[in-house]
Amino acid sequence: MFDRGQFLNVLMVKATTIRESNLRFARESKQNEGLVCVFAGATSGIGGSTLETLVRIHSKPTCYVIGRSQHRFTSQRASLANANPGCKIVFLEARFSLLSDVDAACKRITVVEEKIDYLFMSPGVIPLNGPEYTEEGLELCFAITYYSRMRLLFNLLPLLRQSSHPRILSVLNGGKEVSIRGDDLELQRNWSPFAVVRHSTTMTSLTFEYLAQQEKDMTFVHVNPGWVPTDNFARLTAPVESSMAWKVFVGALKSVVAILAHLFGTSLEESGERQLFHLTNDGFGLGAWRVGYLSDPAPSNRVLAEYIEKGWPEKVWDHTIHVFDRVSAAEFRQLPGEN
Repeated sequence: MFDRGQFLNVLMVKATTIRESNLRFARESKQNEGLVCVFAGATSGIGGSTLETLVRIHSKPTCYVIGRSQHRFTSQRASLANANPGCKIVFLEARFSLLSDVDAACKRITVVEEKIDYLFMSPGVIPLNGPEYTEEGLELCFAITYYSRMRLLFNLLPLLRQSSHPRILSVLNGGKEVSIRGDDLELQRNWSPFAVVRHSTTMTSLTFEYLAQQEKDMTFVHVNPGWVPTDNFARLTAPVESSMAWKVFVGALKSVVAILAHLFGTSLEESGERQLFHLTNDGFGLGAWRVGYLSDPAPSNRVLAEYIEKGWPEKVWDHTIHVFDRVSAAEFRQLPGEN
């Protein structure tokens, strides 16, 4: 366990320290049964590795997994059950890019559970092929990396408040906050792949800053996992109508990213161990945290500090609620049976 003041001065946390902390958590779990967790983005990649690590070391966790295909989750569920027969895995099939699907998944949780201890969010797509819009009118990548994650958190706040140690973790790009378009937060006029990354990153940190002031008994962690060999780039394909040059570029980019992740990245196994450490270690106390790939608290950020000083955490949250209300109003206007 770390002292918060000392922890802020740590430049990196060694993998051995991570594992020792996780083993302590495992030993304590025998006296801490009834742990309830919600995972979005845990059917593969960093989320899948984090879920596997938790299930392997905790005695009897209950884990809700929100994903696109229950059928594709079958083998993963069997592996988790084999690793820990005492765990309870509930798969909630949903298209995470749709707020309405997130709402439906949350309703299935709230009618059963009395509390949620950990909320883990890591779904994502690579927005290289231009903007794609969901049937709710939100840009697909932006929805998955920001709006749907915040909707999930918003819906589950009442249950998180019932936990004695609620933790919320979003795997994205913590510590890499930069300037954003305050006059176009949703990027309706200024979309680009880099703009989506900038906005989802900075808006997540600002939202966590705002919520940490409102929910003083919660811990919010925004993590930059660094280079990790996930399948996000592996699944990237150029549209059929793309030029041959673009198809060649996408194929080459996938190969370069795979090589870089292999040479300089963190393994999936270690990344999962680190995310569990971020969720469970008391060094990350109450409040909002931005954490690097070596589990080091991110240094102060001038851009973020200026946004906070000028009241942007509340502005971003108000914008987020406005988007929620707009999407919900459109759904209510839709007649039953319409698509």
